[in-house]
Amino acid sequence: MNPDSRRLFGGCGGWSLLAYPLACLLDRARWSAVACCLVLIPVGDVCGAPPAPPMQLGSRRELMLDDYLFSSLENLQFRLHPPRLAEKVLEFDAPWEGRRDHGISVIGYPVTMQDGDCFRLYYASYLGLRFKPADPSAQFTGYLQSTDGRHWPRADLNRVEFAGSKRNNILRKGGSTSHNFAPFIDRRPGVSATQRYKAVGGNGRAYVFASADGLEWQKLQESPIVDGDEAAFDQYGAIRWGNNPGKERAILDSLNVAFWDPARGHYALYFRAYLPALRRDGNEVQGVIRSVMRATSDDFLDWSNIEPIEFGEPRRFWKHELYTTALRPYHRAPHLLIGFPLRTVPRRPLRGTSFGLSESALMFSRDGKRFSLFDEPLMPPGRDIRNWSKHGNMIAWGMLATAPDELSIYFLQHDHQPTTHLRRGTLRTDGFVSLRAVGFPGGTAVTHPLVFEGNRLEINAATGAAGGISVAILDARTGEPIAGYEQSQEFFGDQISHIVHWEGRNEIGSLAGRAIRLKFTLFHADLFSLRFFQES
Repeated sequence: MNPDSRRLFGGCGGWSLLAYPLACLLDRARWSAVACCLVLIPVGDVCGAPPAPPMQLGSRRELMLDDYLFSSLENLQFRLHPPRLAEKVLEFDAPWEGRRDHGISVIGYPVTMQDGDCFRLYYASYLGLRFKPADPSAQFTGYLQSTDGRHWPRADLNRVEFAGSKRNNILRKGGSTSHNFAPFIDRRPGVSATQRYKAVGGNGRAYVFASADGLEWQKLQESPIVDGDEAAFDQYGAIRWGNNPGKERAILDSLNVAFWDPARGHYALYFRAYLPALRRDGNEVQGVIRSVMRATSDDFLDWSNIEPIEFGEPRRFWKHELYTTALRPYHRAPHLLIGFPLRTVPRRPLRGTSFGLSESALMFSRDGKRFSLFDEPLMPPGRDIRNWSKHGNMIAWGMLATAPDELSIYFLQHDHQPTTHLRRGTLRTDGFVSLRAVGFPGGTAVTHPLVFEGNRLEINAATGAAGGISVAILDARTGEPIAGYEQSQEFFGDQISHIVHWEGRNEIGSLAGRAIRLKFTLFHADLFSLRFFQES
């Protein structure tokens, strides 16, 4: 690989993914998605680095997405959990959604948000892009509300005229900005009530909007926040349309998402760009793929730090070809960014009216820049041949907590066909990935040294009828069990929130602030998450 390749593919923390020694690549396993049996050595033993100080876990919740917490795992797996299919919630059969004029629905980029007791849904219609000649101004943003996440009745908004009437659920008509309008609730402390809702929209250029109620939107400034002329795009090899320097940059033509990132204390924008990539086998540069860049801002108006996100390895065709990201902070563990990217296989047509096939995947990050992307699809197209299409099973941006033990996600099915609709799927709360023990006699997991806050340990876990989970608390220095915490009472059952007990007591406050390790013993069991917390 020539030296220019390092510039094209980026690096992590000042080192090149293409030239860095293998031993130090293994060090990055801490943030790689793993789906096999593992025995890991402490990270401090890799690359000659000194042992790391104890992890300051505090009371934050950690999900079992990877081996981040653990110094050793024996006879355990990380198991991805696909969503369970639920009911169809919306047919895209309104006249302005395409079927009347084109015979197919021309819908995309759904966005959901949870706003107290109200659930909101936004989505795009590309009606005018199908006209001959195309009329890009005839693109719309649709809107619905729900009280339970299952029923999404259409209501007349009386805002935008279509075919001589305002009796429709069209929220906005905005040309390129309605093409991919992506609203969110701004969680930044102290944000003005008049700008509680914000949004990014724009095909090829990104514009920003604000709203007091999520319905009436105002553009915050006339100029785009990103337009493709920034120096970073040339630095990282982002192409222009047709690789022609005189044409617009090939960026932002997807659902580009922004949000307040509470763990990093800034706004983050994740958007699509076409970047150089290796062949699927990773041996040589093949061309460019749809990939992801990000930018950050302190005020939502001035953006900087434009750079590609990183995957722990060079970008490769198929694996890292992402049409969308659907990223946002996970509400129960906001230091984690979790997304459901639509991964595209180009030039492989089967159904629908455009190139390629897609499947939804799972990705996550603990720092907003370095991401783990699972090879295994979260939602493959499946047995319904109508989902073998360009945007098949595209997951909406946003998860809704529709029950204490349930997350609802929404996804498009039968993309650009006469039967396009939105379906709901459900996941267990925290239930994206589990640490699983399968065969006899089970397995064990020991954490890195950590310091916690609180007086209780809670786990989200499920076992088989013969299975169980027990926990020992070890001294971080000696690795020996602490007296009274040698082995917890075995948990068996299926609970989102189980408080671990030792000899009939759950009080562990005397160990708060002390460096400890946890040792889990699992048999026929799934561990989804854990946290320490204070109970009075």
